[in-house]
Amino acid sequence: MTTEDKRGPGLKFPPPLLLLAAIGGAWLVNLLKPLPIVAGDALLESGIAVIAIALLIALIALAHFFEAKTHVEPWHPTTAIIRKGVYRFSRNPIYLSFCIAAVGTGLVLNSWWVVASVMVLKPLLERLVISREETYLENKFGDHYLEYKRRVRRWL
Repeated sequence: MTTEDKRGPGLKFPPPLLLLAAIGGAWLVNLLKPLPIVAGDALLESGIAVIAIALLIALIALAHFFEAKTHVEPWHPTTAIIRKGVYRFSRNPIYLSFCIAAVGTGLVLNSWWVVASVMVLKPLLERLVISREETYLENKFGDHYLEYKRRVRRWL
């Protein structure tokens, strides 16, 4: 086992912190310069539904990790490439669920700023998390991961 195998992709922070930072930053902007989507609370139920969908996608993806007996935390090594379930449609369904949750939170909070936070969140995830994970998986699994990468899109 190489040093890289002992520490996984080498991330030093939990990726959900990026989600919280993007939403939190957008909410702070909203407090300074409100930009509501509609007047009133008409979006609350829709936003809750969108967040529920994001949570469902994330929980299904997590279940696949547990079933494969591999780490979901990107600072630990992985032992398998998950190719079934939601991973047949997206290589990153958990990060996709983060983006969906950001939009849902924007609807709940009735804020275009929070909805737009996904435009910051997605590139941050790609640059700070996904690129490291993909490099790690390519190095560890070689052609098996490259074939999966050719077949399945990063997002959808």
